[in-house]
Amino acid sequence: MRRSHRTLESRRARRRASSNRARAERDRSLRQRVLILSADVGEGHAAAARALARQIEATQRAEVTVIDGLQAMGPVLRPVVEDGYRIQLRVIPWSYSIVYWLLKHVPPFRAMTRRTLCLFGSRPLARAIARHDPDVVVSTYPAVTVVLARLRRTGAVRCPTVATITDLFWAQPGIDMHMVMYGQSLAPVERIAGRGSARLVAPLISSEFLRPRCPLAARRALGLPESGRTVVVSGGGWGVGDIEGAVREFTAVPEVSAIVCLAGRNEQLARRLRRTFAEVPRVHVYGFTDRMPELLAAADVLVHSTGGVTCLEAMAAGTPVVSYGLPVGHARVNTRAMAALDLVRLAKDTGELREQVRASFASLQQAPRPDALAADAAAADVVLAVPRRVRPIPRWRLRAVAIATQLALLLAAGTWMMSTDEVAALATRILNVHPLARVKTSLPDVGVIVRMPTQSVPAVAALLASQGTHLSFADEGRVPSRATVASVRSQGDEVLPEVPGSAALRWVRTRSVLHSQARVLGLRHRFYYLQPRGGLTVGQLVLGRTAGATPVCGAQRFSATGRLPQRPTRAGDVLVVELDGSSASVAGLERIVARLAGDGLSAEPLGWLTRSPSIRASSSGERTSIVAPASSSASEAPSGIPSSGVAAKLSPNSSGASTIGTTV
Repeated sequence: MRRSHRTLESRRARRRASSNRARAERDRSLRQRVLILSADVGEGHAAAARALARQIEATQRAEVTVIDGLQAMGPVLRPVVEDGYRIQLRVIPWSYSIVYWLLKHVPPFRAMTRRTLCLFGSRPLARAIARHDPDVVVSTYPAVTVVLARLRRTGAVRCPTVATITDLFWAQPGIDMHMVMYGQSLAPVERIAGRGSARLVAPLISSEFLRPRCPLAARRALGLPESGRTVVVSGGGWGVGDIEGAVREFTAVPEVSAIVCLAGRNEQLARRLRRTFAEVPRVHVYGFTDRMPELLAAADVLVHSTGGVTCLEAMAAGTPVVSYGLPVGHARVNTRAMAALDLVRLAKDTGELREQVRASFASLQQAPRPDALAADAAAADVVLAVPRRVRPIPRWRLRAVAIATQLALLLAAGTWMMSTDEVAALATRILNVHPLARVKTSLPDVGVIVRMPTQSVPAVAALLASQGTHLSFADEGRVPSRATVASVRSQGDEVLPEVPGSAALRWVRTRSVLHSQARVLGLRHRFYYLQPRGGLTVGQLVLGRTAGATPVCGAQRFSATGRLPQRPTRAGDVLVVELDGSSASVAGLERIVARLAGDGLSAEPLGWLTRSPSIRASSSGERTSIVAPASSSASEAPSGIPSSGVAAKLSPNSSGASTIGTTV
């Protein structure tokens, strides 16, 4: 009977244990799974994550997991964001101000930053979230919030998302709910993310800061003097800002009996402060500490540099706050917002710092205004009851946007390539188009092209012809009138086609302009044209080649009113002279012709030079391989050579001579 009784009791115990396990499994299945994404970038984001996790766990309605969201976004972003931010704040804080200003005020820069974060972090973060299979995802770091919002909008994350918000421009349309801690942030966030996208919540700080503490007891526990004033100087989790300057200022204030320096995780700063103030017994240097509730209870004022969670903890503990030492980036924005609510005092220099601290001593208003930190709800309640507000974008629309973006980028790249001369040198080799620079000849002749306004061409041509000088004229890429062409040809000169400059998208008119000029000049195929001063773009090269024309760049190009080039001119060189139509520029052209004559060279039109016997046109003096057709008719002559007026200067073999020209 005794054994039967023991067996019955053991069976009952097993049934009770099995029932308890089943009940626990059922309760666990009913509890929500909350994933909190934080980042080890300063202490504020991690402290907010820990405080939120404790609040949610205290409700016993959810299981909470906290991970480093920046680390979950892959190995590329974490060192760039975390280490770059740390170096900026410690070494060159002004550079962070520039970056923050660009993010806040320059939408293209902000969009590019978001695109970069999503490009490198979306897939790794999506995989990390899928492994935890949460019912709610919360982000406490802005860069993680950007990627999380993108995943929510694209449907990669289907559960509701929540984000703590400090800087307004980090609000995201893809976040279901933003938790803000100042009432003035509600309206701006809802303008960005939509109506009903923000809730005012109690500050995410540990409950230890809300428990009343005796200042004298806290000072005794910390080994600080019970009399006099105690000042705590903090540089946040990374120990940034002018902590040494603040401490040095307070050493000169007699009423301050204890100065506590919080260097955070900046061990180098802690060693320097201990060495600098080794002989000042009032100075106490702490590294990273978990005794902040006691320190804030013992302090008469907190001097803080970053305006982060530490300020909220101090206000909750009833300790006045003075912001000093790092007025850059989001710290400047946050501290100004808190100053507008009379939550902190601002000090720009050590003089203002002493005044603001003494004002805090005098007032000792250890409690903020009642409505300053008033909240609609606890953060845990908002997270556990967050609505599904965001509607994912349909997949077909995402694909359409991706295709449109790629086409736009391709079009932009193609337009840039066709509009720039940066790759023109490569294009000339591929297209086998070599701009004419000089002509190989056995005669002492130089081709001279005069580029000047159209209205001045006939008069200048007549003046030079009266002196026995005949040249080629180009008219700034315009289509010359038939009267101008007839006037120039009657003087024994020629008009050379020219393409307009490549500014904006003017290169698309290259073919039509060349055809219009060739029609007026009587040219049909394989003629020369003057390229713009800055060179040809790829688009101009391509369109010029399809028009059957060869560009002329010239061996030298200079202004008639400027200094003459020091480089000696050789027979066969093509010179491009710029005139503005003034008498001074015409006199300069006459001086150039006289100089050539003094060197034993004769200035000739380009058409005369390229039609002379034993002449081969080349680029930079190199021989080319394709023979251009020779003709005595004006309609087929290269460079628009007239049918009369120059005939007296042609050699007897001009009608049958061949010209070696560049390929077109």
